Amino acid sequence: MLPPPPFNLDEPGTIEFTARRALEGQALNRFALSLRKPDNRAAFLADEAAYMRAADLSDDEIDLVRQRDWTGLMRAGGHLQSVLKLAATVGQDLWHVGAHNAGCTKDELVAACPRRVTGLPGSDG
Repeated sequence: MLPPPPFNLDEPGTIEFTARRALEGQALNRFALSLRKPDNRAAFLADEAAYMRAADLSDDEIDLVRQRDWTGLMRAGGHLQSVLKLAATVGQDLWHVGAHNAGCTKDELVAACPRRVTGLPGSDG
């Protein structure tokens, strides 16, 4: 079981999406949000490197995407909503992103959450 999170909302535990981060992450967010379109997702999955180069991502940003470093992407200026577009494209979700930020596995994070939601498509409830 994960320990309760500290009540310190400063970095590194909390990644604040500031104006500076927004400006630094423009190319990254534009790239990730482009994945809303099915044709773009298919192009990315067919050749990630070419798609990222065409999106003018820096070498550091490309490395973060390749590593699926969700925390690093947000520190580099990726907004959570755009990072989630990328995560969904590669078969991951908010639980994966949150677990990466918490330094645990998805299963550990799910088990640590006290509230269960049932009645959703694909749930057991």
